[in-house]
Amino acid sequence: MNSRIMLVVSDKFSSFALGKDAITVSQLKGLMALPHDLLPFTGRVRLVPGQGMGDQCIADILLMASRLDRHAKFDFSLWQQMPSRAPREITHKHQLENTLISTPVQIAQDLYEMHFLIDENSELMSDHQSGQHVQGMLLIEAVRQATVAITELFFLTQAEGSFAFVLNNMSVKYNNFSFPLPAKIQCRISDKLVELPKRLNFSIEADVVQCGTSVSTLHFEIAAMDKERIYKQENRQALKAQKVHMSHFFVQTEDSLSEATPSA
Repeated sequence: MNSRIMLVVSDKFSSFALGKDAITVSQLKGLMALPHDLLPFTGRVRLVPGQGMGDQCIADILLMASRLDRHAKFDFSLWQQMPSRAPREITHKHQLENTLISTPVQIAQDLYEMHFLIDENSELMSDHQSGQHVQGMLLIEAVRQATVAITELFFLTQAEGSFAFVLNNMSVKYNNFSFPLPAKIQCRISDKLVELPKRLNFSIEADVVQCGTSVSTLHFEIAAMDKERIYKQENRQALKAQKVHMSHFFVQTEDSLSEATPSA
């Protein structure tokens, strides 16, 4: 192999890497473990980071690279510029690998942008993988997180109390396949009601942009509500649902007892 540019993707996107100038993380680690005289190429390989690698995976690869001073065949310069994953506090995810976005940045009035970041260890990557394209549910969840993060960062920082989020409406249109390549999410707030102290309403239009093309267009309507208020509503509805469900078994039990009682 001559000196070249190679894309690196996580192992779960191995089918995408086939037949392209791309390798998986495991293949990269294998190459890095080879002695200098056994490397199957001459010159230097510039490694372009793709999707699927979590923060710990990236840190492990860079640490491994730092110890390979016996040869400088691998150019990791682009890996030093990778966007950071948004903190869990603004995406409302408990595990960092489940966060699919970088921290949103405001680029114009009511217009925000962030990077789409997949970790192959996330909850939505555990199944239903073709190995080629990015499944649509990842795009939906990334935009859902984006709406929450934008609200937290730009509308709730001065609000009193604690808020929870309700998704009232959602629609999605897939324009093209999305692949394990870098992508950005652009969100525009098309309508908002933020005067109410205990409830804020937003309509958000979003595009997932990859290689200059919108691969998916999404519409979300969300509300940020006082957490105590929404928990009370949730509890009332949960109690009502449980009573309605259990009433069917009560009726069935009464019918069964009636049929089992011998007539006089």
